[in-house]
Amino acid sequence: MFYPLNLNGLDIYPLFGNALQGVPHLFDFSSENPQTMDYTTTDFDAFEDAIVSELQSAGRTWGIGRYLEERGNLLRDYPNIIEEGRVYHLGLDVIAPFETPLFAPLAAEVYEVGNETVPGNYGGYIILRHVVNEVPFYSFYGHLQTPALVTVGQRLEPGEIFARLGRDTDSGGWFCHVHLQIMTQRAVDEGLTHWGYATPAFMPHLPDYFPSPYALFRY
Repeated sequence: MFYPLNLNGLDIYPLFGNALQGVPHLFDFSSENPQTMDYTTTDFDAFEDAIVSELQSAGRTWGIGRYLEERGNLLRDYPNIIEEGRVYHLGLDVIAPFETPLFAPLAAEVYEVGNETVPGNYGGYIILRHVVNEVPFYSFYGHLQTPALVTVGQRLEPGEIFARLGRDTDSGGWFCHVHLQIMTQRAVDEGLTHWGYATPAFMPHLPDYFPSPYALFRY
């Protein structure tokens, strides 16, 4: 076993503090939704406007994009991912306004900080290392404002601000949101820290590599 599957009972600090008010809008980014073909995924302003418009139409101020959602349509402009067949989303997307702060959900050490500048990637990202019941695991946060607010090796207490949501190049061209993903030590050891999507064949192995991020998300 590589991951403490049960995080119930832990005092997990809300990732967005008290910024997320009311009920979220559940986005459907799956290929079953024909609207995904209307998104201009290579134009940040157009993409962001479409997302904000959908939120406003739903009467919501923030939204959720689901873990394990199949997103072939949404990824159509990134042939490297399509060719590899990695179309199943390994994170939880939390959609909120630009510069909304993020707070450490648990005590952590900053494991990695970076900025992927190629469009379609993470843009600014941070990986935090946690230890629960003597078992290490990692939380990944993508599409963050740069330069980063923290440095590698820095210790964080629960509730400490460590990042803000990015936009445009800082978000890899994606709409304003954070990609929250959990990774086991095995995923890190095998060099899979930047896998945001998986192939169908990989899905049976998810618990050993990328468990559900929902257990770490509070609001």
